[in-house]
Amino acid sequence: MDKKSIIGLIVMAVISVVLVLGINCYVVSQPIISSLEFETPKSEYDGDDYNFEGELLEPNDGKDVHSVVVIAHGYNSTMDNCEDAANAYVEAGYAAILFDFVGGSRNSSTKVHSSEMTTFTEIMDYEIVLDYVLNSDKFDHDNIFLSGQSFGGLIATVVAESNQDKINAVVLFYPAYNMVENSGKVLAAGPTEDYSNSDEVTEDLYSWDGLLVSERYLFELNSLDIKGIIGNLNKDVIIMQGDLDTDVPLESTQEFVQYFPSAQLVVITGGSHGFWGEQLERATNETIEFMNTHLK
Repeated sequence: MDKKSIIGLIVMAVISVVLVLGINCYVVSQPIISSLEFETPKSEYDGDDYNFEGELLEPNDGKDVHSVVVIAHGYNSTMDNCEDAANAYVEAGYAAILFDFVGGSRNSSTKVHSSEMTTFTEIMDYEIVLDYVLNSDKFDHDNIFLSGQSFGGLIATVVAESNQDKINAVVLFYPAYNMVENSGKVLAAGPTEDYSNSDEVTEDLYSWDGLLVSERYLFELNSLDIKGIIGNLNKDVIIMQGDLDTDVPLESTQEFVQYFPSAQLVVITGGSHGFWGEQLERATNETIEFMNTHLK
């Protein structure tokens, strides 16, 4: 065999090895995705249950147990909007759980009218997901992180404050604490229309930022002592906040940060109410570094 043929065989062998390694790395990097289903009481007056969907993303690394991040979506949003952050956490070795709040969006997988959603039903939904984590052998119960985006960040804060002994730390993207005050303005403006004769709802509803919500939702939210809850949260918190956010202005978040016993505010330059591209990469890198330093 001449020299040129030998070199050709070597090159082909190297290419084959690179292709095999590349395919294996691609397979390993793809998360294992499982559908989840949860049950929550229909209301405090009704014994029936609602089902709501979730999704578990796990690193494809051969490990049976992972540290875990539970991520809550925002107002009139769905778990799909949190997938980018979840995928970044999975690449870093964390399991991530997403879920749809019951009645939390016009596009929610729960197919429940938004009038059935209240502040406390969302808190209950989140705690049901947290209970699933605590009772599953898939997760490292010494390394649980709570997270939320926008109104989901407010809900995650409330759940974290009442479950401090079960979690490590809290990761928030532009938490909508300003909705507590804003809900009072919506209440004062009065209901949008009388829906009492509708087959779907039996009460007056208020139109707020794309959803028809109940008076109970607004009253519960407006009555929430969010500053007191924040002040009682004795866990480290990191907050990602865009400086161009008009839904949750930077000034609003800065006002609330001072009430946390321990909170780090990271301002994302050029960030609005949602992060993409380099902004998302910076936000997820910052939060991964934060979580890594809080692992036990």
